[in-house]
Amino acid sequence: MRMEMTRALQKAVTKHGSVLKAFRAQGGGGAGMMAGGITLLIFGALLGLVSVLAVGVNGLLVGAFFGVPGLLLVLFGVRSRNKRLNNYLEFYEKDTGYSREELLQADRELMSQDAVKIGGKMDNSGGKEGIIFMVTEHYFLTIWPIYGAHLRKLDDIVAAFYSAQIPGIGGYRQNLFVISRQEIAKKGEKNPFTKKEYQGFECGLMSEQRHCQQVCMEVLEEMIKRAPHIITSQNIAVNGVPYNLVSMDNWQADWARILGE
Repeated sequence: MRMEMTRALQKAVTKHGSVLKAFRAQGGGGAGMMAGGITLLIFGALLGLVSVLAVGVNGLLVGAFFGVPGLLLVLFGVRSRNKRLNNYLEFYEKDTGYSREELLQADRELMSQDAVKIGGKMDNSGGKEGIIFMVTEHYFLTIWPIYGAHLRKLDDIVAAFYSAQIPGIGGYRQNLFVISRQEIAKKGEKNPFTKKEYQGFECGLMSEQRHCQQVCMEVLEEMIKRAPHIITSQNIAVNGVPYNLVSMDNWQADWARILGE
């Protein structure tokens, strides 16, 4: 469903002055190291206190055994996180192929009141609402867990569709599947169930979404308003030849025929 920016996301955007940076600030190895280090520090402090009460000053060594590695983890985590945030534009440049100026333009559109935010309640977060997709005049963004955000120009997206036949671990899953020119340029991956090829992006958080298909259709509606060229079906036919966009014989060659290139 359409929604306003959540309080937590708005706070992060205000802090970092950027939607792209705010999403990049979520997760990452640095955050994990910091959390682990803090846990060791707390455990070391408590264990050290108990040991001091039991055996005297020598008990400090027990606390230090956990506390020192914990402190090092925190320091390395802070360093890693700062590097991640300072280099956030480089991350998006590498993933998208867009220039810094294009990324800054995307950020301006994402921070605009005109940006459409779509999300819903997550089953695995106690029904808490969260934004999963954002659509602007020229850009599409979806959360990319751990990494930050998946950003594409609408002009670069060739297909986006809801599917319940996306290959997953142990079976198929439903999601919004997005295929852009960046994905077409890559080598196709093997579909483990059909043994054919596919490539694209899906937001892992949609597996926690209560109304997956409804949310996907809302996003698609906003996308095709701005970019009617986008293919919105998994199964299509071009010049009488049928194609299943998540199970293709030759990924790049088939797309060249579909696009007439």
